[in-house]
Amino acid sequence: MPIDYSISDNIRKLSFGKFSARRSLGLGFPPHGSLSRIIRDLMNGTIKTSDHSDAHMLATASVEMWHRAIHSFLLSVAVTDRSRLWASVAGYYSSHYVMRAFAYSMGLFKSFIEGAAIQVVILDENLSCLKLEGEKYKKGEHSFYWMVVKEHPAIRPNALFRINPPKSEKSESFHRTTANYTDHVNDFTRLVFPDGASMRESVQRISRMRRNLDTNSSIELNGYPDVINVQILAFQRIIAYRDYFDQKVSDNRFWKAHRTPQWARDTMLYQVESTGLEAIDQQ
Repeated sequence: MPIDYSISDNIRKLSFGKFSARRSLGLGFPPHGSLSRIIRDLMNGTIKTSDHSDAHMLATASVEMWHRAIHSFLLSVAVTDRSRLWASVAGYYSSHYVMRAFAYSMGLFKSFIEGAAIQVVILDENLSCLKLEGEKYKKGEHSFYWMVVKEHPAIRPNALFRINPPKSEKSESFHRTTANYTDHVNDFTRLVFPDGASMRESVQRISRMRRNLDTNSSIELNGYPDVINVQILAFQRIIAYRDYFDQKVSDNRFWKAHRTPQWARDTMLYQVESTGLEAIDQQ
């Protein structure tokens, strides 16, 4: 069956709503792999349903994945001048983690191990899953998450988000593949990491770079390593996630506790300057 995005929206409301319905529910993150085990068991049929009380882990997994995007973005910024290879890889993964964060909040998952794609649904007041049928859902994990998020009606009009096919030479995914697998990249220098003040200056510079939202023409294989545009797109997607959940769950106590991670307070910014520099392709 295809994705029912009205169900996805209800799953988001349910998962974040658990923190209002259960005031005793802590604001920390569950143990490593907690949600993965439930999703795996739902996928392979080990269990038919999972207790409704587990629904909050869809919210926590989404926010934790968004934190992963922030961490990857800052890593990309930190090594920009010393490892354009890893700046490219980490920059791409920052964007990819944003897409996964959106998908998790919608209850959409793709398992490499199980070879299946599912949508989490509510069945008899418990969590269950529906297998997503069709050729497009058989795509690899990276393609799947970019596709299912882009197809959400609220996100589809936003040119900042796109399918980003891994085999297209005009995609950040292909850019990442070049950095990971192409022979003779041969771009290595001594690693020297910037201090906190320099990091914040670099993030401020990126936040002041508006860019043309025709992202299909922004990343070129023959322009590798186009680190600055990879970072700009990642940064603006991080902000887009934050703005989206500020709108959807602004009063949610879990979101308020984690929308500005403590470990990134000294370096990360969360706005795109309305006036400032224009990003220049291949600069």
